[in-house]
Amino acid sequence: MESRKFDKSWLIFIAAAIVFLAIKIPAAHYSISDENTYYKMGQLVAGGQVPYRDFFFAHTPLQAYVYGAVFKLAGFNLLLLKMISALSMVVAAAFVLAIAKDRLNAKIAAAASALFLFSYGTLLFSNFPTGAELAVPFVVGAFYFFLRKKHFAAGVLAGIATGIYQFSALAAAVFIMTAPIKGRNRKAVTLLFTGFAATLAAVALPFVLIAKGEFIRQTLLYHFQKPAEDVSKGAIFLRVVKTNALLFILAAIAIISRNRAKTLVITTAAVAAAYLAAFPLMKTAFNYYLKYLLPFLAILAGYGIETAYIFLSEKVKFTKGMAVAVVITVVLASATMAARQFTAYNAQDFPQAEDTSTYVRENSLPNQEIFGDDSTVPLISLLSGREIALNSADNNAMRYKSGESSMQATIEKLQEKMSKKELRFILLRRIKTETRTFDFGIGTVNDFMSFVDEKCTLAKEYGQMHVYDCLKT
Repeated sequence: MESRKFDKSWLIFIAAAIVFLAIKIPAAHYSISDENTYYKMGQLVAGGQVPYRDFFFAHTPLQAYVYGAVFKLAGFNLLLLKMISALSMVVAAAFVLAIAKDRLNAKIAAAASALFLFSYGTLLFSNFPTGAELAVPFVVGAFYFFLRKKHFAAGVLAGIATGIYQFSALAAAVFIMTAPIKGRNRKAVTLLFTGFAATLAAVALPFVLIAKGEFIRQTLLYHFQKPAEDVSKGAIFLRVVKTNALLFILAAIAIISRNRAKTLVITTAAVAAAYLAAFPLMKTAFNYYLKYLLPFLAILAGYGIETAYIFLSEKVKFTKGMAVAVVITVVLASATMAARQFTAYNAQDFPQAEDTSTYVRENSLPNQEIFGDDSTVPLISLLSGREIALNSADNNAMRYKSGESSMQATIEKLQEKMSKKELRFILLRRIKTETRTFDFGIGTVNDFMSFVDEKCTLAKEYGQMHVYDCLKT
């Protein structure tokens, strides 16, 4: 019997995953971000409420139900909620390794997966959950099965990814469009499309039946109604490139090298190109939209690493050991730099969360509600035990600017709650400097601020958090 050589690539991967999680655990603290909105939705779902019918939700539903399961099992557990996102990246990295191993040296494949895990984008974007990070492993998993000609399975995973975050549908479209180019027959395309459509329909249909047109309006039409934001998408993209430089450089090397004609390089580059092309077309551009790029860049980076090694050993005439040492040193240096940059990042820290929540809890009755900034109020609600008025877990300003929700109708409902002494506090986020004041979220809507200034009194300030008391006489 032939003895099988031990594959060390998975051992390298496991070690990298352990280090990755060790870095992520101490970073799991309160943040000013969209994650608070989604965590609150998880609590609502765990309590039996239904997205689109009982509360506004701009994404496809599975993310809320993942968090709902956590609330059912463990209540509000911030570490567990954040670690779900971190573990999602580990699963995505495992698929990157498995895909690269099919075409490349196993150790190079392990380096590519580690480079994905320790890219700054992976570290940062998975620390502030948006739903995209939960969908990414299913997208990469779909790609894995697509490459192995398991078309129905690929379609199913792409459908699950889209059920978590609708931007995932772009990858499914690329798979379906590139299948004929790869010489696959009509049956393969049919299986891929059927798996995708059937899975997505199974996810969406219950909500279409329960919430009727609201499902389509909130998850699709709302995104077309949003006004374009005055932001530099080019600057956002360049910042992502700068902070993930090695990943982009190695991917570019793969595309211009002799590997450019290989099937995996062409297909992987097609998916990455689709997400690159879609980014400038979006009305609202966030850096985490580019999260989908990173695993595909990492697969390409494997070819880039191979090309760099061949160049060093054949052209520069390094010994095999020296060439390997140079490649390892560059990858480790990039990973170390990304990890240090990530651990130093504190722009979204929310150290005032506990003090603000304590003040709200101690100065209101259990049946009284709060309202305000979408990036902070949901967390204050979870910590203080006070519900959000009008069930507005997602109370971002774009809802009103797009016309999805009427500000006048919202103000009337809030006034009614005030008259019944049901709404106690409105919490807004504001940064003051010596020369300017910066408002965020719903605080940028003039009609709402006029209402707050007229009906409520600024009672407390905790850093960026401004607490307005709407019942204080």
